[in-house]
Amino acid sequence: MNNSEDISGQPIKALIVFRENGDTDNLFVPILCDAIKMAGIDVRCSTSEFWNSDTNYDIIHFQWPEEVVGWTCDDPGVVRRLEERIRFFRSRGTRFVYTRHNVRPHYANEVISRAYDIIESESDVVVHMGQFSRKEFIARYPDSRNVVIPHHIYQYTYKEDISVERARQYLNLSQDAFIVTAFGKFRNREEIDMVLGAFRAWNEPRKMLLAPRLYPFSKRNKYGGNLFKRWTSRIGYYLLIPLFNRWMKLKAGANDELIDNCDLPYYMAASDVILIQRKDILNSGNVPLAFLYRKVVVGPNVGNIGELLTETGNSTFDPDRKESIIMALESARRLALWGQGEMNYTYAMENMNIRKVGKEYAQTYKQVING
Repeated sequence: MNNSEDISGQPIKALIVFRENGDTDNLFVPILCDAIKMAGIDVRCSTSEFWNSDTNYDIIHFQWPEEVVGWTCDDPGVVRRLEERIRFFRSRGTRFVYTRHNVRPHYANEVISRAYDIIESESDVVVHMGQFSRKEFIARYPDSRNVVIPHHIYQYTYKEDISVERARQYLNLSQDAFIVTAFGKFRNREEIDMVLGAFRAWNEPRKMLLAPRLYPFSKRNKYGGNLFKRWTSRIGYYLLIPLFNRWMKLKAGANDELIDNCDLPYYMAASDVILIQRKDILNSGNVPLAFLYRKVVVGPNVGNIGELLTETGNSTFDPDRKESIIMALESARRLALWGQGEMNYTYAMENMNIRKVGKEYAQTYKQVING
């Protein structure tokens, strides 16, 4: 019997509850699904299979509860249906695994919060991407079964052999600037103030902040019939963004504009340091992505992020103290010169490669099935 078989010697059949059309800017699950397949598991991704199928699965693997019920779901009836579907599959011998991405939802309502409660309490094993998450979860669920499996890196996904010079030429950036890049949507005013306040006060003459999803302005008609908000947003997009960018040494865009997956590696390659711009966060895919591109990372000393950055020798900060962020940026600048990026790459290839992570998930599936 190997990692891909249950106790009867049959191949393990698993369902990851995630959209199956591949329409996502977060490639965590598609890459993880391929990694688990490489370990010999018969696995597929589908949300409709969970809700509509009577197929027998050995494992049903939850990721974000929002992917199960819908990211903006406010129908109280979905809570009852979720409990019914879990009971239905469990009556057929299915076991449930949950990978914990967030402590709680970013944009919570009562329905989605209840979905979190149900999935957290009903899962047979919870996978954490760091000891911080595991300890915090056990404090809430003392009888839970937990395992730590690191966030995989994004191998074989993006173009990796892009030079700094070529990337900066492609993005029309200065070859001489010290570029700090903050990927991902800035979620609120606090994150914007935290980053811009520290960046403005940082005494680095060559600094440039690359933040493609910073501003809360939009050229789209996202405010419907509210004429004032619509025009305020468009004025901000066309007039204030260029003004702020020149004034504050930024190259930043609107937070509702996604980075194309073809362009993303150029942003990464062009950077000297990757900044995780969250005040409160459990995990971030930007850390393994930065490690793959041999970049130094600076981020808040919170959650699994602070744990991983500290373990690997990268810089962390107290998100409530501007001086702490500036010191971390200064430390990251030195680490970039001293070759910390290469050490990050070596660490990631040894500990976060997709074959290793896929095998660890396969082993977890086997253990939960066989008890």
